[in-house]
Amino acid sequence: MENLLSKPEVAVISKNQLWELAFSTIKELEFEEGIRASGEEDRFGCVFGRDSLITSLKLLNAYRKNRDPYLLFLVKKILSKLSLLQGREENIESGEEAGKCIHECRAGKYNMDNFGWYVYPDGILRNYDSVDSTPLFLIAAYRYWQVSNDSVFLLTHLPNILAGLDWILKRGDSNQDGFIDYKIQTRLSGGLTVQSWMDSTESLFDESGEAPCFPIATIEVQAYSYLALKLWGKYLSDEKLISRAENLKNLFNKKFVIESSGKLIFPYAIDGNGKPLLSLRSSIGHCLWASLNPELDQEEDSILEKEYAPEIARQLFLPELFVEAAGIRTLSSGSSRFEVDSYHNGSIWPHDNSMIAEGLEIFGYKNEAIKIKDAIFNSIHHFGSAIELYTYDGEFGEYSGGASRRQAWCAASLLSDLASCGNF
Repeated sequence: MENLLSKPEVAVISKNQLWELAFSTIKELEFEEGIRASGEEDRFGCVFGRDSLITSLKLLNAYRKNRDPYLLFLVKKILSKLSLLQGREENIESGEEAGKCIHECRAGKYNMDNFGWYVYPDGILRNYDSVDSTPLFLIAAYRYWQVSNDSVFLLTHLPNILAGLDWILKRGDSNQDGFIDYKIQTRLSGGLTVQSWMDSTESLFDESGEAPCFPIATIEVQAYSYLALKLWGKYLSDEKLISRAENLKNLFNKKFVIESSGKLIFPYAIDGNGKPLLSLRSSIGHCLWASLNPELDQEEDSILEKEYAPEIARQLFLPELFVEAAGIRTLSSGSSRFEVDSYHNGSIWPHDNSMIAEGLEIFGYKNEAIKIKDAIFNSIHHFGSAIELYTYDGEFGEYSGGASRRQAWCAASLLSDLASCGNF
């Protein structure tokens, strides 16, 4: 596809149009309960914790650049509504646990009770099958307070923050191997088997063909959890949180960094038997994203030892993962499970790419970040909407399983990436 955004005479117009597209999408998806993951008529037209939180973090990035008060207002609204949905008791059928952040909430005609998922006595489907929503909530709450200086918000939501931290410390590591993981519950009602952001069952596999053993600890969840513990440990001067973060980092760099035949391998997950799952996935880039930001935090740190960052950056741009015209795939084309037309095994997600680009910028790889942003700008320009995901096999394609044309975290990522380019 012709790169319209690379032409100086149309670049500003095209980027302005993308900004308007993204901003209007966010406005359309806002509702009284926060923000819908996608359009109201879509399958995912309801509140999702993970989506709402990544959306919030991206909106905060955009706000830091353009200072539009609406963006800050919306983030506060999202976080406040999610606080009301935070787990308060144990319910095996829904996955609810004290301090755990919601995965999905549906009411009325969107409650999916015909799918067999657990519906609470009040008629609302609330599901907590998300291992990453809790650390993401903690990161988003901290970043909102940091950017807004809203001390009333902080005091009001401190019990939610402390409950989330307590969940990480006491419930996040189900098999006590040091990593934050998710396991399968025996239920009468339905739910999710895979509970990281690539939450389709197809996304969890071992290249050997053997079924991974639960619980599963994914690479990006360790990075999110480290950042959450580090931020709040420092703010609260809590040695228990700081110590847990340090122990997690030490263990991570022993188990999630593997040297083999002179090469470094970063498994996308470690299973319950301690076996690393070695497929090359885009999620390795989230280790760069979940970092202390020198601009905000006056220091640079992440779960990854800095010496490994160049290799992460290199692997993200291998031809089997990065497509110059379209972005970074969710799974390497060299994997035995790669499929161009898949939900998480080779498709391309704009928000995923935006998080990776932001991480690369934090670590100083600004030119590499620009390559990713340009690829996503071109892709969104091609589809003409803040699309959920798409495929690329020499040309752009629609995901056959159906992709939302209005996706909150895509729209928010666009605003963040465009704002970082200036003049917005």
